[in-house]
Amino acid sequence: MYLDINEPVKFNEYTGKCPVCGGLMVYVDYVYRIPYYESVLITTGKCSSCGYKYRDVRLTDQKEPRRIIYRVEKPGDERALVIRSSGSILLIPELGLSIEPGPFSQGFITTVEGLIMDFAEKTRFLCEEDKEKKAECDIVMEKLAKARDGLISYTVIIEDKTGLSDIVSGKTIYEKLQPATG
Repeated sequence: MYLDINEPVKFNEYTGKCPVCGGLMVYVDYVYRIPYYESVLITTGKCSSCGYKYRDVRLTDQKEPRRIIYRVEKPGDERALVIRSSGSILLIPELGLSIEPGPFSQGFITTVEGLIMDFAEKTRFLCEEDKEKKAECDIVMEKLAKARDGLISYTVIIEDKTGLSDIVSGKTIYEKLQPATG
């Protein structure tokens, strides 16, 4: 479905229970056309009690399950656009980083650099909570700074059963995601 939409168009508003405090959440759905895709569904929400904010971005169509592999090898590679659906798994094995889907998972659109900056912000917060691991935290933060600037090589992998995630670059490798056997 192709939509000629240059601005987000609000098409739905509803209320629900806040996953943090149980208060009233107001959700708003928008549809928006973005480059490389036909259209996306953007959902935002805000709790009137505690201020918790929810945001999610989904493509309006589902595709084949796939693994997306992107290798950062030199400065500039970290500028690739990352689109992660809320149900996908994101891994950076060399740095021991992952984002697993959960009940409050949110999709996002960022760059590899923005992704690394988000990991750094969360790591900094965790390090402030545990002063005894300062030396370990300093090493991790140094690696993240180098990764952010494309000064070390690493791989970003997204495993997405809906096929909606992507890393927009000519270097991206796509593999069919095999169903789990069990």
